[in-house]
Amino acid sequence: MNRNKHKTSSLIIAIIVSAIIALPIYFVFIFGFETNNEIFHRPVYLFPPHFVVSYYMEAWNSLHVNLLNSFIITAGVLIISLIVILPSAFVLSKMSHRKSNSISFIVIILQMLPAAAVVIPLFLIFYRIGLINSYFGDMLAISTVTIPFGTILLTAFMKNIPFELIEAAVVDGANSFRIFRQIVLPISQSGIVTVSLLTFMFGWGDFIFSVSLLQNQSMVPMSVGLYYFVGHYTSSWNIL
Repeated sequence: MNRNKHKTSSLIIAIIVSAIIALPIYFVFIFGFETNNEIFHRPVYLFPPHFVVSYYMEAWNSLHVNLLNSFIITAGVLIISLIVILPSAFVLSKMSHRKSNSISFIVIILQMLPAAAVVIPLFLIFYRIGLINSYFGDMLAISTVTIPFGTILLTAFMKNIPFELIEAAVVDGANSFRIFRQIVLPISQSGIVTVSLLTFMFGWGDFIFSVSLLQNQSMVPMSVGLYYFVGHYTSSWNIL
């Protein structure tokens, strides 16, 4: 009897939590079929009084290029970040405790710097070397934030790899690259997936670097493209 009550209460809680999560998503979806006046109508319409599909078509026509740019920039950030994070985390995890802590402390300090404090120096540097208004420059700028974070996270994961496995590989004649490729990377797959997902999320949601370094509107990602629909006096909320 108590078990059935527990299952019922758990089901009710799960339904309530699911509804709380689903309701905002539902309203965001139906707002795309309403005019601005209908969106701000009180009480809120549970169903659009007039289904206007043209707003979704207008959003797609305006933002499909920005969507492609987001995929390009995020993929580049992910590749650049992993190229640096994977070997860096491996080296830090196998260093002596004192050296590893010293370097990790520096990486943490870099991670603590807000993007707003980095964007102006990066803009000046990229302007001199010709990386303003380029995908690669934006990828590098975003990677300055994702690399320290990913390195810290993956280093902590790789430190848990049994040292005996690496010792056995060294005895068998494996060099550092082979140990890294055939032992460390396969064992660290879950950590690499976690770092990749977090890096992808940050690269996809970046705004400050893209709006500062990309001046051509045809190159900006989705986060900046959506910003252009927000005006001083009126905003296209149904398209947003």
